[in-house]
Amino acid sequence: QERSSSSIAGSSLALEEALKKGAGSLLGAALSVGLVLSPSVAPVSAATENAVEKSAAQTAQGVDLSQRITEKADLLKEILQDINAGYVDPVDIDKLTETAFNAMLNSLDPFTEFENAEASKEMRVQVGGKYAGVGMAVAKIPTIGTRDPSLRVVNSQQGYAFDKGVRVGDRLVKIDGKDVADLDTRDANDLLDGKPGTSVKIQLMRDGWSLPKDFVLTREEVVLPEVPLAMMVNLEKRVGYVALSGFSQFSAGEVAGALMQLQNDGPLSSLILDLRGNPGGLLGSAVDVANLFVPKGTPIVSTKGRVVMPQVAGAPTVASKEFDQTYYAEYNPLVPRSTRIVVLVNGDTASAAEIVSGALQDHDRAVVVGEKTFGKGLVQQIQRLSQPGTQIKLTIAKYYTPSGRCIQSKTYKEAGSGRYGTVEEKMSEEQRKAFRTDGGRLVRSAGGIEPDLVIKSKPKGMLERDLLEKNAFFQWASEWEKFHALEGEQMSKAGNIAMVTDEMYDGFVRFVKDNFPLAIGPFDPALDRLKEALQELGYSEANPDVDVLKAHMAQLTEQEFAKNKDALKRNLQAALNERFLPAAYKYASSLQGDEQLRAAINLATSYDQYTAFVKPPGASTVSPSLSLEPEE
Repeated sequence: QERSSSSIAGSSLALEEALKKGAGSLLGAALSVGLVLSPSVAPVSAATENAVEKSAAQTAQGVDLSQRITEKADLLKEILQDINAGYVDPVDIDKLTETAFNAMLNSLDPFTEFENAEASKEMRVQVGGKYAGVGMAVAKIPTIGTRDPSLRVVNSQQGYAFDKGVRVGDRLVKIDGKDVADLDTRDANDLLDGKPGTSVKIQLMRDGWSLPKDFVLTREEVVLPEVPLAMMVNLEKRVGYVALSGFSQFSAGEVAGALMQLQNDGPLSSLILDLRGNPGGLLGSAVDVANLFVPKGTPIVSTKGRVVMPQVAGAPTVASKEFDQTYYAEYNPLVPRSTRIVVLVNGDTASAAEIVSGALQDHDRAVVVGEKTFGKGLVQQIQRLSQPGTQIKLTIAKYYTPSGRCIQSKTYKEAGSGRYGTVEEKMSEEQRKAFRTDGGRLVRSAGGIEPDLVIKSKPKGMLERDLLEKNAFFQWASEWEKFHALEGEQMSKAGNIAMVTDEMYDGFVRFVKDNFPLAIGPFDPALDRLKEALQELGYSEANPDVDVLKAHMAQLTEQEFAKNKDALKRNLQAALNERFLPAAYKYASSLQGDEQLRAAINLATSYDQYTAFVKPPGASTVSPSLSLEPEE
């Protein structure tokens, strides 16, 4: 009861604090104006009288709003006390209030949310780009032939756990002598993390081993790499490639280091910057990365919003200060203007990654290739709360590319009708405005970054999606490893994994049919429910027709094994690479057969094709957007 009362009081304060964060600018303005309204013997003009009346109204409005916030917080406290005292079953007050907070915040937009201590820690790792641990992560994954999922290694980082012999797929048996079978994923990973310099003893069982083995790992500051791969893709023509997977505080430094290495023997003729799958991150990091390619003083991005929030809980709110700022390149570029740049993007390129691709496109510094980006033009700020470890992530502004376009592709409104959260609406074509790049190319707002050259990736078939969802490729790799563990480790040391053969693929097909029958009949559960409904409604004579449909759908799905053989084999190869190869090798292997990358290289190495999009400074170009469909 004491703990519940404490949680309730804390929740009430947290709600009041969160509400005041949203209304703080108005209240702060009112209090600030109120200090100005001291008595004066000087005569006042009509304009001054009007200003005083307006300020007084704002003050009253601010005080009234503050009072209403306090009332709402008190109401939540009363509700929680009643639930705690009278609900039929014991309740988790912390969980209940977090649900209330997120229901409130998610009614604004999907990105505004409350974060408890655990979520806050994950956010700090994400934006900080480092954590204290051993460089490995585990997750609960089902295992063929067992009832319950087991803790398996899903990430073993090069330079850390990977170098100590830990491999993806290894089953975690013990941590410091304690069995982990009953631990959940979060608790197990928390035990692996810890103070740098301390050690942890783990026991692992690998498919193909007869007995588990012990490993002693020393915890250290683990830096999460944001550049998984940098290489020359055409040494003769000096074409470089850099992949960037996120935007943490280290991203610009990593990209700069990669560029300096690639330019050791002189300037590159062309550079491919791969931002596909990059979900974004820190706005400042995006500005720093863009700065590597554009001249000093070049505008990179602008933000426009309502108010700047204080960075520390309890600090005064900045009164009515517009979050209206333009960020410029502060240094000379690392890549010379003579280097042709192609930026690769897709539907998972978002936020900070769109800032970079949008800035380079607007300044005609790069040609953007691939698929339309996600379209997230909102800026969030982390606001720490008074309760230790808690914070809210609050949308405070929209960002605009140098041409003036906001690439936010959706609007959000409260769901209504008794539902929680928001309903998203895609921006209509009428809402999209036209802008021009420095060279006169047409670009549009409100729809993400549209590539200059559209290269669509081939969509995954239903069978492939279903097998990925069921972790079938991961589990097949475990079965393969049972009989090839030594062979796999030898190939790992050589940095060369055997390619998946047709014989191996045939074995995979048999493996799926034996262990994942629903992958062959993904519609079976729905069709079985249809048969039950027909039976209840008195139409059981139609059930044989449903059986015919089930058989036909299973036949069509099974045909995908032949139709999509190449795609499925690539997934098998990736599953083996994940087990035995360090990160850079795995990433390089994943690019084999990449049609978007091939198109980017062809464009970058062709002066005529490239300059059809981007003319030299001072020349104007208005070229149509090209589109290439994937081959069937």
